[in-house]
Amino acid sequence: MAAGLVLWLPLLASAQKPPEWLQQISPTSVGSFPMIAPFHATFRFGWSGIEAASAETRLEIKNGIANVFVKGQTTGMARTLWKLEATHEGTFEVRGLKPLGFLQVEQYNNRRITTEALFKKDGLWRLRQRTPQGGPSKWKPIRIEPIRDIVSAMFFLRSQSLETGDKLAVIAFPGDSPFLFQAGVGKRETIKINEHQRPAIRLNFQIQRIELKKNEPPRLQQHGKFRKGSVWISDDEHRFPLRAEVDIFIGSVFAEMETLTFSAKPQIER
Repeated sequence: MAAGLVLWLPLLASAQKPPEWLQQISPTSVGSFPMIAPFHATFRFGWSGIEAASAETRLEIKNGIANVFVKGQTTGMARTLWKLEATHEGTFEVRGLKPLGFLQVEQYNNRRITTEALFKKDGLWRLRQRTPQGGPSKWKPIRIEPIRDIVSAMFFLRSQSLETGDKLAVIAFPGDSPFLFQAGVGKRETIKINEHQRPAIRLNFQIQRIELKKNEPPRLQQHGKFRKGSVWISDDEHRFPLRAEVDIFIGSVFAEMETLTFSAKPQIER
């Protein structure tokens, strides 16, 4: 992909100069690859080759607004060790892929975490609540731009040309802290999914946490658990995620598509 524009980013209320690493954010505008049609898909997840979780995802589009619903849970032996049920609902504008907000609920054995995020005119605000309650919860601004939620960030990267050798970087907010997500586009490959050979685009990525402190420029921190990762998306008109592999501190974790069903194509142009 051709190099994107590098913007001068107003970050904090203070007049401090933005750190140099923010110049890595590229591209800064939505690409021209067409929007994917609404779909329903299921995935399986595993650790060190053993299946440990499942999830289903649904994309709906109405009046130019995309809604993404995700529901997942641990399964089998993994569930006896670590019980987790989670849901995520995110919305964004199809034209321009502008994020609007999301609601995420994580239910563990002894606690429940609910995260709500809204993208307002003055930036991203989030509310994070824990049950049993550890203290009063308040809406908190996330003072860094440009920032996307994890779902719209994925659609934003998908929209790019994704030529071999391209470098991409976005700031994504999965619910707790913002992260710098950097990806390099590898060579086209063929991978086996559900006994079928599929042409795929490989993205090799790195993740770093962004530390935000009042009256200080944002700083990058190494992720304490993440080592490296790759994701393969279909090299066709859908560009749908087929498989992901991530090396973390406890070993190798994978995710793989099981089923995928499309409905009508969206009548939306960018």
